[in-house]
Amino acid sequence: MQHKLQLTIPKSADASDGAITSRQYISDGDGFTLIFTLPFKCEDVYRELISEKQLGVDHTNIKIKVTRLAGDAPAAASGASPLSVGCEREVTFPDGVIVSQLIELTEPSKIRWRQLSSNRETNMLGKVGGALPEVTIALDSLGDGTSVRMTYDFYQIVNKRDGSVLDGPQMSRLLATATQGWSADMRRRGYQPLNEGTEGSTSTPRSSQPGSSVLRAAGQMKSDLDEEAAMKAAMMERARAAMAKQ
Repeated sequence: MQHKLQLTIPKSADASDGAITSRQYISDGDGFTLIFTLPFKCEDVYRELISEKQLGVDHTNIKIKVTRLAGDAPAAASGASPLSVGCEREVTFPDGVIVSQLIELTEPSKIRWRQLSSNRETNMLGKVGGALPEVTIALDSLGDGTSVRMTYDFYQIVNKRDGSVLDGPQMSRLLATATQGWSADMRRRGYQPLNEGTEGSTSTPRSSQPGSSVLRAAGQMKSDLDEEAAMKAAMMERARAAMAKQ
């Protein structure tokens, strides 16, 4: 059964009607997806997600090291993406290290990482003998911004210290912390919002279903194509309505 948590974020005082202001959390079988929007071009968001200084990461406390495939040509110029399918990324946090492999890279719409190992206070785990955890970032261009869908495919998220498993509200807070600064980060990098005054991605989402579970079977999330098509159509309709009122 699929569960949707529609989270409405207050608009700024000068935001126009129809501004992008919502997040959704979708739990569907063996997947967990966070959907939010950014008021920037899809190509620009993608460019910063694959840059050496990855979008949304606190590079003062988190270090990223990418190991490219043997035989790959080095980055053509300073600032060029170091990523190519098959490369490995080692991310060092204050509490530990995660190593992942890039298994899909489709410009400018999809980035998919498979976690090879995780040694932090809380760790995303696959089922013993099953598929490894994966994180997919999918981007869709809207009239006045970009829809971002982050799918976490795993079995459990476990606290290493006591073996406890994160529940729904804890997962929501974790995802909120990871994504709430994306819009501000895009501004710092010199990008101008397409719809000035729309900062829907900067507020912290709150779960309306505190009992929702993040336990699931391992394996990639099975896409519901009809649901996804309807969701994209609704997003485009909101974008068109916003543009018509300008």
